[in-house]
Amino acid sequence: MSDTNITITKIIVYKFYSLLGHSCRILFSAFSAKKLVPEKEVSDLNLLLFTGLKGGKMLKAVLISIYNTWEKIPLLTVVTDGTPTKIIEEHLKFWPYPYKVKTWEESAAFHLDRSRKSLVDWCRINVFARKLLAILAEAEQHPTLYCDTDVLWFAEPPLPVSSNGIAMRMSQDNKHYYHMPVIRYFNRQDMLDKPPLNAGLIYLSGSPYDHYKNFAELIDFVKIFHKGISEQLVFALMADQLGDSWTPDQVIVNTRDLHWPLLPSYLFSGRQFARHHVLTKHSWFWRDALYILLFKRKKRRRPAAR
Repeated sequence: MSDTNITITKIIVYKFYSLLGHSCRILFSAFSAKKLVPEKEVSDLNLLLFTGLKGGKMLKAVLISIYNTWEKIPLLTVVTDGTPTKIIEEHLKFWPYPYKVKTWEESAAFHLDRSRKSLVDWCRINVFARKLLAILAEAEQHPTLYCDTDVLWFAEPPLPVSSNGIAMRMSQDNKHYYHMPVIRYFNRQDMLDKPPLNAGLIYLSGSPYDHYKNFAELIDFVKIFHKGISEQLVFALMADQLGDSWTPDQVIVNTRDLHWPLLPSYLFSGRQFARHHVLTKHSWFWRDALYILLFKRKKRRRPAAR
């Protein structure tokens, strides 16, 4: 088969699964309520999302997956990548619980008040770094669970207990997507022999500025990189020293099911509590969102009769 035929076949296959995902998205929009009913209690946990125009369109699916499967609803904080807050607030009209929408500059002001100019300088040239900046600002103020807008939930996650003022946990990846200049500069080739970590799902309570030795030096170096995912390696180095990780059996980061199966077993098994749709935002993300909307609903516990 010629390269041209292979390319055409790939395009047709991609278009087919995109159409499948689009159909599920239309059904999700048709069946989801315009305004949810606030029938569950609110917890003390801060749920942080970092998003822009594209991620804003996925917020409803992410939050309904939490609404349907968690016992209590976390406080919601959304930090934008530079997108006007009014656009994100429009996407959150359906959400009946307390929430805040901030710009990344507001998170930057928090750090500037603490003389962390290098971190803010890095964020001015690297959009990925703004996620790090937002997570650090929120976690220093209250325990924070962060997830990307392509993460869907099947259950509440187990969270680590704080020790000496710090707690951290990350999801694992299927490959080491680390920034090699940082690895070499700090002589951390050992990170490549450990399970790869992914910054799509992170729990953090406390500040690495107080608990990670030479964290400021690490930021001083990575701030020169205006492209790439050096921020993911910063998180991985933090977790290596300060915390641990969820396993692939708990958080799915699968890149091998682009085309099959149509209905995977994880939707029914109850073993995993989340999936990070790193390559399937256009297709299986909306299939899973529709399934969670229609078939996974954890009812609010009623107080025991006295």
